[in-house]
Amino acid sequence: MTENNMDEMKKHNGGRRLSGLGRRDLMKIGVGAGVAMAGMLAAPASWAQQGQAALPPPSGPLGQVNHERLQHWPDIRESQEVVASVGPGYITSTGPGWVNNSGRASGNGPMDECSRRIVEFVSSYSESNLTDSLLETIGYLMADTLGALYGGFESEPARIGARLAETMPGPCTVLGYGIKTTYEMAAFCNGLMIRHTDFNCVPHNNEMFGGILAVGEALHSTGPQVMAAMVIAYEVVTAIGNTGQGNYDPGGWDSPYHSVGAAMGAGKLMGLNQDQLANALALALVPHMPMYVCHIGTQSMWKGTHSSEQVRNGVWGAMLARAGMTGPCMPFEARDGLIAHIGPFTRDLKLPTSPDGRVALETIHGKGGGYKKFASEGNTQTFWEWIAKPLHEWTKPDEVASIDVECSYFAWQEISDPPKWDPRNRETADHSMPYNVARGIIDGEVYLDSFTREKYMDPVARDLMNKTTIHANVSPEFPGTTITVRKKSGQERVFKAQPATLMSHEDLIQKYNRLAGFMQVEKGQRDRALQQWMNLRSCKDIADVMQTIAKFGRPRPLSDMSPARIS
Repeated sequence: MTENNMDEMKKHNGGRRLSGLGRRDLMKIGVGAGVAMAGMLAAPASWAQQGQAALPPPSGPLGQVNHERLQHWPDIRESQEVVASVGPGYITSTGPGWVNNSGRASGNGPMDECSRRIVEFVSSYSESNLTDSLLETIGYLMADTLGALYGGFESEPARIGARLAETMPGPCTVLGYGIKTTYEMAAFCNGLMIRHTDFNCVPHNNEMFGGILAVGEALHSTGPQVMAAMVIAYEVVTAIGNTGQGNYDPGGWDSPYHSVGAAMGAGKLMGLNQDQLANALALALVPHMPMYVCHIGTQSMWKGTHSSEQVRNGVWGAMLARAGMTGPCMPFEARDGLIAHIGPFTRDLKLPTSPDGRVALETIHGKGGGYKKFASEGNTQTFWEWIAKPLHEWTKPDEVASIDVECSYFAWQEISDPPKWDPRNRETADHSMPYNVARGIIDGEVYLDSFTREKYMDPVARDLMNKTTIHANVSPEFPGTTITVRKKSGQERVFKAQPATLMSHEDLIQKYNRLAGFMQVEKGQRDRALQQWMNLRSCKDIADVMQTIAKFGRPRPLSDMSPARIS
């Protein structure tokens, strides 16, 4: 995501976290189920009286409370408070009266309000809702997605995934390698190629397409059906993120809702009913909350792979639900559900996400927004657009005495923490502000091969990085990255970034063509693929379109364990 979008969602860790809450905050009730329970502050009787002496002491008994204390969905939104209980070992004081009249399969309980709103939207949305303007937007998004996938092909994570996929045969294609594998492995492999180089769209939602395409291929879905599933995935992720916590680091988690979006898109293609969709949602969300730590410090291959794992989890959740597995009935609002962990929603959960009824995929990308012009991390986009070239033209590396960078808080904490001064792999280099600045002074431009070992270990780049200091500006009005460079001669110049500009349709096609050429995709195949993927409305079977790029480029044998060309 871009620097401005990230900061808006994080609000400098403004979300409430359990570790900082008082005792009243830690006493919570389940919401929406029709029974209210509240923690009692009186000291409990000992466990020894119940033959449980070996267990830890309870935090307090739970008892029924007056009906006016019962919380429903609007109460959570208005009070920004969820009451439930989290301590170990409860002494309960409850009685009869609660009735499960949900009518759901296998005796599962009633959905919470969040789940109900999501599955009703998913169930009602179909390819008939695809307007001409939305179809055009999807077409250009598919061009960008396909180009990003080319860029991640033959990376080390892609090769690792492909080797594993070979051991798990199934009906779905790992693109580029032509390997037939299972639904969830194809989702993982294709999703990680889309995300690996960090050159895909922002927010990073289109890696969910790896899962939707896998399911669509296996079920021989039509192009319009697949596009509707893509819209659904975008809409669900955006709707949850719009509640105020965001999809990026909501309370220390890392893109946790991609699993839900992928599950809903896949579930739509599978024809799941609302009961099954709710199970798929819960099975995708509850067991799979990824930690933001994979973006901190020295980066690993998981940095560019974590969201494809969430896509894999979402597909798996939909598969389980289709087979009859049930999941927690209230994954959002129940005691110790999502809201209890990340803090209360500060805005309502609404689908569709736009007041005018348009869906998120169109409002994000419809006018050329949400795309990356430069093959680098989101917080560096404005540096490369506005600063790198004039900086490169103004000074030579050996003339530089010092470099001072002022950036947003989010950029500082993610791409400017101490390990970013010593990148030893691609993942750390492309998420290193000091390295990006050094590369800008040396080259004036950035591309996929800017992050090879030869370049991030270059002594000239290292010397420039060692002259760089970076500090955060925490003001919400901070306009963008500012770099002050002082020469050894005493000359000094300040470079200021402006907001990122939108990409035109022509820009997107040029980006696609360059990525295809860089990854040695044959020109005829490149053009055929673009024509087909930008016109999915006429596709009768997505499996046919998948075969257009089942194999491309010049991959080395997977038995070759030597380092990847672009790791």
